[in-house]
Amino acid sequence: MIPRAPDLPGTLPHALSTLGRNGAGDALALAQLLRGVVAAGVVRRALHLRLSDLGPDWNQPHHRRLVREALEPLLASSRAQLFELPQGDLVVVAPPFTRHLAAVEQALATMFAADAAEAEPPAGTPPFAVLRLPEEAAALLAAAEAGFGASPAVAPAPGEGEGAVTTADLAALELGLGHASLARFLRRRPVCRLVADGEGAEMLWEEWRPALGELSGALLGGADPTASPWLFRRLRRLLDRRLLVELARPEEVRRRGPCGLSLALETIGSPEFLRLDGMLGSTGRAGVVLALAAADALADPEGFRFATGFCRARGYRVALEVAELAALPLLPLDRLGIGLLRLRWSPGLPLEAQRLPGGLAAWLPKGRGAVVLAGADRAAAIGWGWEEGIALFEGRLVRPRS
Repeated sequence: MIPRAPDLPGTLPHALSTLGRNGAGDALALAQLLRGVVAAGVVRRALHLRLSDLGPDWNQPHHRRLVREALEPLLASSRAQLFELPQGDLVVVAPPFTRHLAAVEQALATMFAADAAEAEPPAGTPPFAVLRLPEEAAALLAAAEAGFGASPAVAPAPGEGEGAVTTADLAALELGLGHASLARFLRRRPVCRLVADGEGAEMLWEEWRPALGELSGALLGGADPTASPWLFRRLRRLLDRRLLVELARPEEVRRRGPCGLSLALETIGSPEFLRLDGMLGSTGRAGVVLALAAADALADPEGFRFATGFCRARGYRVALEVAELAALPLLPLDRLGIGLLRLRWSPGLPLEAQRLPGGLAAWLPKGRGAVVLAGADRAAAIGWGWEEGIALFEGRLVRPRS
């Protein structure tokens, strides 16, 4: 039994005495913990008590006392964390080799078996389970997020909406990616030059980019990071830094060929960028294409010109990445010091090109090797690009010749 002593905040008696109170904060804290565990690949065990399945009787003092007694050995003798969800469920997250976990399982099984024997009709499966983390984190995260719906609404931060990345999501992601490898979310896609003789494509470099959709599904519960622009910019800088750390591993520097990176303007000059810059040397830098967003050029023209000048002076090739063709007349490439343009195919791109004053050709850099059309996953993309004088493509239909 728990000693009859004052329940001081932060102590075990205080944690146990809160059973039955609204747990909106605990649901959020559990979600943050789970996403950090998944991101870092940390091994944990989670005891999930589905007390919400048992009805209102389990909110009574007698039943809460039984739960307190069953959980006490695990909470008192390990680094276990207790979370109470708003719907009444309890979750205990503990290190994987906690010796008291088996004893607590047995105590709970005995307690629920006795309760089931008194029920009419008798209850079936015991309402608790031990889950392996991170493998079974999805089920537990669903329970935590279900608790948000059972709790009072929390006002979103500016720019946040349904399905958007929240500040809590971003904090959990930053914690997880601060120590985890980004390697499994990285995708390498060749950029190839098509030739008219039909002999296939010549690979010039590989684009290295995080698979944002997969990363969001695994670490953000499927939230759309682009729905909150101000948080997405911060996420972008975080991913840039993690990408540069991956590329700066000595084994990667030695084996990697020419590559292309899409970076936020603020990333240029960061410690991670400068470390990779130093490891590449002049020969390595000559094989790197740095793509900077047109939106950054419009938002900070002076900073953009400084960054492109710095990159060219260090020996990099610099590309302007344009999401909307309407921005091209606002961005004279010669004055920006950029000789390479990166466009992305969409079914609406030909119509956008027709609407440009003077047509697309008036705003493209000269030469078939100065424009890359990304997302060339369909024959229509390659056909349109070739007609517009584009010879560099990246997409599923473009494969380098062996």
